[in-house]
Amino acid sequence: MYIYWLEKQQRCGPATVPDVLSKIRLGELTWETLGWHSGCGEWQPLRLLPALADFAKLDASPEETEESEEESKDGEGELHVRSVRLPALMARFTARVTDCAIYATLALGVVHAFGLPFHPYLLPGHPLFWVGMPVLEAMLLRIWRTTPGKRWMGIRMACMNRAGFLTMLGRSLYVFVFGMGCMLPLLMPIMWFFSYLNVRRRGLARWDILCRVIPVAFSPVRPGMVFLLIPFFLLCMQLCSYFMLPWLPDMMQLMQEQNPQAAEFIQLLMSS
Repeated sequence: MYIYWLEKQQRCGPATVPDVLSKIRLGELTWETLGWHSGCGEWQPLRLLPALADFAKLDASPEETEESEEESKDGEGELHVRSVRLPALMARFTARVTDCAIYATLALGVVHAFGLPFHPYLLPGHPLFWVGMPVLEAMLLRIWRTTPGKRWMGIRMACMNRAGFLTMLGRSLYVFVFGMGCMLPLLMPIMWFFSYLNVRRRGLARWDILCRVIPVAFSPVRPGMVFLLIPFFLLCMQLCSYFMLPWLPDMMQLMQEQNPQAAEFIQLLMSS
């Protein structure tokens, strides 16, 4: 679906829905800008275009939505909407880190409950440890359109069509590979940097555009919620340490084989 718009009496475009939403967020366009896409009979404000109407309503309060529905039924007045707010870059990053902390704690808790023996693949530092995260994330997005971390930051996902589990899984896998660098220590900073540049420039990540699933800030982030993240992360770290405690001898042996100096340093810290 490509959208055109009028700027200084000249037709501009075409652009995809994510690109138009990004331009609105950056102030390059407004919801009152006249637009058109295939299937429309005439030029009309972007907020009234079928491809964008749902996104224009997302940030409206429940009272405004009810009033708008009543007005539309009576055939009186115009639909009152406010602009869609895309989440801030730091809010998206914080939501992702929070989801990773929750997943790591849950995964290690399950492994600890079943009493599985030590294996390097079961450590958070190994990429295979995180393979289950895209699947779990896709399930949550399919059902609730959000995850615990996103909900904490007031973010939910808006879909341009009926996005099923496979669409959400594709998005999660794309984030895992191109956003998180498969959790490889050397690749992660590079992917974070390029993702930061892309979101900073367009307001949307590449996976948002490819999968046509847009993050929307449905509620402001309260300072108190941000401050609560510090004790929350400390709690997750304590739980992860507790769950891995039975593996400590095997972990030290593995470290002794791979890096004797680091193992000796850790043993010195533990004995002091």
